[in-house]
Parts: sequence; C-alpha cells; structure tokens
Amino acid sequence: MHKFDLIVIGTGAAASAAAFKCRKAGWSVAIIDSRPFGGTCQLRGCDPKKVLVGVGALIDAVRRMNRKGLKSEGAHIDWAESMLFKRTFTDPVPQRQEEAFQKSGIATFHGVARFAKPGRIEVGSDVPGSPVRFDRHRRQTATAGHSRRELPEYQRPISGT
Repeated sequence: MHKFDLIVIGTGAAASAAAFKCRKAGWSVAIIDSRPFGGTCQLRGCDPKKVLVGVGALIDAVRRMNRKGLKSEGAHIDWAESMLFKRTFTDPVPQRQEEAFQKSGIATFHGVARFAKPGRIEVGSDVPGSPVRFDRHRRQTATAGHSRRELPEYQRPISGT
C-alpha cells in the first residue's frame, strides 16, 4: 500500500500542472491514467485537430482560388500521409511525459483509478503496487480548466482540506 500527499487522476494539462506544482512544493505525488500519458489535448484533441483541420482549410482555400490565378485540379488530401505526420508529434508524448514525471519524483501508475472508500484510491490489480492510498489532508482537483463550482453537483469531485 502506497501513501501520497496527492494523487492526480489524468495526465492532461491541468492535472500535470497540479502534479508538478505540488511536487515542487515538497509533496509526495502520484499520477494515474488509464490512457497513454499526455491527455486529450496533446494526443487526441487540440494539437492533432489543428493540424488536420489546417490541411482541410488549405485545400478549401486552394479549390476556391481555382481559375482565379491558381490551378488546383490535382490538390487533394492524402489522409494516410496526414495521419503519419500527426503521429510524428503525438507518438513521443506519452513516454516523454512519463519520463518528466519520474524525473521530478512523481510516481506514475497506469490503469483505471477508482475511489474504493474514503481516503483510498485503487488502481487495477494488473498495476504493480496497487491499491494506492492518499492522505486525506491534502487533495487537489484538476478539472481541465473548469472550476468545481461550474460542474453539475453529481460530477463534482471530492474535495477536502
């Protein structure tokens, strides 16, 4: 059974910021994610989307300029090549992110986290060292930029002092 001052669930921007800040302050920190480390924005959302949407916008602009001084008959999107390009910047993220956590002294765990009982979070039995216990006196909630008060009551995470 492990005990930490802070356990962070998820490895996106808000979760990572909380983990690094608390670790820098001297807290013992663990971070858990059931998906590859890095979060939605870096791996599946914001960053890849901007590149792929940019390709589409460029093709649209080229086609709208056809016969207005630009020849666009051969312009097309090569989806397979676009996905290969996207992977050049998304594939390294999980390993790089996990190494950054570990270098900072943040314990990393892979698996689904669940609240087993007050004061205890457990990670799947396939993860070495589970279950993981956290100190009830220090908790931080990172909700991807949303204040707890903005979330519906049933979605609000447990909070404490």
